[in-house]
Amino acid sequence: MLFACARPLLSVSLAAALVAAATLLAEAQPVATVDDGAYRGYLAVRVLRGGEFEVVDALNADRLFVPASVLKVVTVAAALDRLGADYRWLTRLTADGALNAGVLAGDLVIEPGGDPTWSKAFFDDGAAEPLAALAQQLRARGLREVTGDLVVDTSRFPGRPHSTDRGFTDLPYEYGTPTAGLAVDDATIRVRVAPGAVVGDPARVTAPAGVDLLNHTVTVGRERGGAGTLDFIPVWGTDTLLLRGEYPINEPPFVVSASDPAPELRAARRIRDALGVVGVTIAGDVRVRRRTAAVGDQGQMTVLAELRSPPLENLLSRVLTRSHNWSADMLTLTLAREVTGSGRFDDGVDVIADFVRGLSADADGDARGTPQLSIVDGSGLSTSNLVSPATLVQVLAHVVEQRWGQTLLDALAGPGEGTLAAWPGLPPVAAKTGTLRHTVALAGVLEADSATPVLFCYFVNHHLERPAQARREITAAVARWRAAVAP
Repeated sequence: MLFACARPLLSVSLAAALVAAATLLAEAQPVATVDDGAYRGYLAVRVLRGGEFEVVDALNADRLFVPASVLKVVTVAAALDRLGADYRWLTRLTADGALNAGVLAGDLVIEPGGDPTWSKAFFDDGAAEPLAALAQQLRARGLREVTGDLVVDTSRFPGRPHSTDRGFTDLPYEYGTPTAGLAVDDATIRVRVAPGAVVGDPARVTAPAGVDLLNHTVTVGRERGGAGTLDFIPVWGTDTLLLRGEYPINEPPFVVSASDPAPELRAARRIRDALGVVGVTIAGDVRVRRRTAAVGDQGQMTVLAELRSPPLENLLSRVLTRSHNWSADMLTLTLAREVTGSGRFDDGVDVIADFVRGLSADADGDARGTPQLSIVDGSGLSTSNLVSPATLVQVLAHVVEQRWGQTLLDALAGPGEGTLAAWPGLPPVAAKTGTLRHTVALAGVLEADSATPVLFCYFVNHHLERPAQARREITAAVARWRAAVAP
């Protein structure tokens, strides 16, 4: 079973153990009744010196909840388990044609690797640094001219690049940006918006070169201050970004990171520019194409340059401490490519789910209880994701047993760090937050440096008040658990 508990009363099935634990703790630690209509579930277990587990506190631990970004713990655990902490994304440039005397008579093809690191988060000069490295490799090969096109081969990552339920309100913005096999700057573009000169004018919009703006906005009067809204609508697969809505004339300018409507195309153009800097010219166009066996002579494809990313472990604090959705979903896409070979986002989700379901038996084949989850992405952005507190704790229990476990724990936020900055008063934890509308969650390890740390997960769903109230509730519970296991 999942927990071999220290108290004889708890050495039964998981369901019975949770009921017994709740009964025992109710006598010693009265819990304030909360009658706000929200749905709660939590589980806290202490890791004993013998490697067994003792239930500290539990409520609805086997019920399903929307996990929000707490799901990223599961995604990272699956990535470390299946790929390893030193996994590196590989991007290749290949020749579809003969290369003679510095001239490629054909197309230069980019074979994307789904590398999520081409940004300032990983390189001091941003995407310019890895792109320059690729260009310099080509120049070192003696390449001076490409008579054909610069082509992005999208066949490695076919299908929908995000979950089917990611909606209009999420997709256009940085927090909901779809995955991409090839992208710079997290597949986003910076767009500046300011009111027009007079009421009735369109808002003034500035976007990067190459973006076609369809500006259907209107500047409205001061009486609409605080009520004006703009919609950003990428026209996927094109250079077009549609803006509509109203902008109050007294509102200051603002800059938004919008989803790039054509991330592969824009990244390829950046590669072309980098090639130009080192003296390699592209005679044709930059285009995106899904390569099939019928296109070109596969036997003539020659690797001219390849670039490996920083290791996967360098991405993890961005996913777990900063809760970066795109990076988590890019891990999902990578799992789809490396584990299933399909490169389809939905298959990456299945890899994560299968990893968790595989925890139902330990190394000796003893049943631990079937994990309960239903997920559609790796970031936790979707409200369709469902996970039980017991399943999250089961994942954490697996993590602490693995060689790579410390890599994951080190990437979790501590008090005052990353998304935990909004959680004042927390005891010593390494934890992942989760916040969506009407959902607040926290999961991680309490007293991680202790010989007997506590693994925990706490979900609050259907919560109508401000998130700070639920955060205070969860913080109080964590403090209570710390007191319960104190020597």
